[in-house]
Amino acid sequence: MLDLSAYKILVVDDDPDAREFICTVLSDSNATVVEARDGVEALEVARREHPDLVTLDITMPEKTGSEVYEEMRQDENLQDIPVCIVSGQPELRRLIYQRVVPPPDGYLDKPIHEDAILRSVRKILVLASKRGS
Repeated sequence: MLDLSAYKILVVDDDPDAREFICTVLSDSNATVVEARDGVEALEVARREHPDLVTLDITMPEKTGSEVYEEMRQDENLQDIPVCIVSGQPELRRLIYQRVVPPPDGYLDKPIHEDAILRSVRKILVLASKRGS
């Protein structure tokens, strides 16, 4: 099992309860967690912190998760950061996978369960480290 203590994960969600839950699960597994409440803040934090992974809610005010994802994939400083999309609306999965940018590294439907978060995050980080090798 991958030890998350060496990783910094950005959790982006406008729902404070969902954000707190994901942050708690990841920090309880020893990951360093940074968070953002909306898409604009997500891009600022990603540029400043350069996390190892981003969990990204799709439905947010200001700038949607889809817009954030597309901007990240077009930004040479952010394009290699793995992204796990999180959404309470499974029908939106089609929108994110039918973009002109590469697909996200993972996807989680809400409501999220602790084991699903950890399993997805670990899998994405392992695959990302193999790509970087």
